[in-house]
Amino acid sequence: MKNFADSLYIGAMSGTSVDGLDLALVDIRTSGNKLRIEIVNAKTFEIPSTLRDNLLSLGQPEDDDLDQLGQCDRLLGQFIADSINDYLKLLGADKQNVIAIGCHGQTIRHRPPGELTTPFTLQIGDPNSIAEITGITTVADFRRRDVAAGGQGAPLTPAFHKILFGDTDANIAVLNIGGIGNLTIFDNDRLIGFDTGPGNGLLDQWCQIHKGEPFDQGGSWAATGTICEELLQSCLQDPYFALPPPKSTGREYFNLAWLEQHIANQKKLTPISPEDVQATLVELSALSIARSLNKESQGLSAVAVCGGGRLNAFMMHRLAVHCQHILVKPTEHWGVDGDSLEAAAFAWLAYQRMNNLPGNIPSVTGAKGERILGAIFPGESLSSMLQN
Repeated sequence: MKNFADSLYIGAMSGTSVDGLDLALVDIRTSGNKLRIEIVNAKTFEIPSTLRDNLLSLGQPEDDDLDQLGQCDRLLGQFIADSINDYLKLLGADKQNVIAIGCHGQTIRHRPPGELTTPFTLQIGDPNSIAEITGITTVADFRRRDVAAGGQGAPLTPAFHKILFGDTDANIAVLNIGGIGNLTIFDNDRLIGFDTGPGNGLLDQWCQIHKGEPFDQGGSWAATGTICEELLQSCLQDPYFALPPPKSTGREYFNLAWLEQHIANQKKLTPISPEDVQATLVELSALSIARSLNKESQGLSAVAVCGGGRLNAFMMHRLAVHCQHILVKPTEHWGVDGDSLEAAAFAWLAYQRMNNLPGNIPSVTGAKGERILGAIFPGESLSSMLQN
């Protein structure tokens, strides 16, 4: 690729499922009074298995090893930096054309308001290492300022979703199905976004245990099972589903321990096979998403789906069943790569920070007001900065 502009940003995103590092090269510039955003290229890098296992372990509340935390922070930062260097080399792009990297990092603990007296959120992936190894200014730690302002710290992508899809259809919603499902709904002047509950996370964990595979390809295994209505209703009784937005959640809440408790209650009545559990988990995700859509939106015409869940044919089928009279399609239907969308959002958040513009939406996160999000880690050494 040639003729790269000097208005480029890179977004780096590792989601709840830790299924890969998504990188997006994004051209962001203003044209008149309008912001122009083009996702130039995107690529996913596989996270080394040992690092992935350790990150997944840290995401569980009972695993609080500070040495493991510190090592994973450095190792993930180094992996992200090396991946970005390889990515730019592959593209033939000059680092000097990249203004900044927006790195989400890996969430290892998310305790939003309502769960603890002192809520907090914690992402790792050392931005100092990223800036040092790439030589590119890095912006990170996007969520904690919103939490400090009384917000959930999540989701942060709805404003970006509106930029990409707001002119496409006045009654469209954007759904990201990662480890957790999250929705962006905008109609007229209203913009809200929130986590619906489980997305792929429980499905992936259950598949790993019973099939030895990191995920259920296309939902083919789930499609062989039968939805267990008793287990489904037990899961849906969880108080989270009844909470109004703003709300957010994570693997700390919806995890295997949570699922196994519901299964244990169900086994007192009727034994349930692993494939039936998998089918029921798909239905749980699809139905909780559909109920959220029906409750929070009116006159919706389409749902644009991004994230790994859009590749689960069984999940998409069940979503369509529950979202009658609404078009449910991957974001590719609107010309947007569904794998790069969330990473591209953090490139945009880096742009916002570098230009001292707010990154949160109070109606989404519940924060007391707009805030400039993220901390800047310069890519240049002090001597280079002084010479300039």
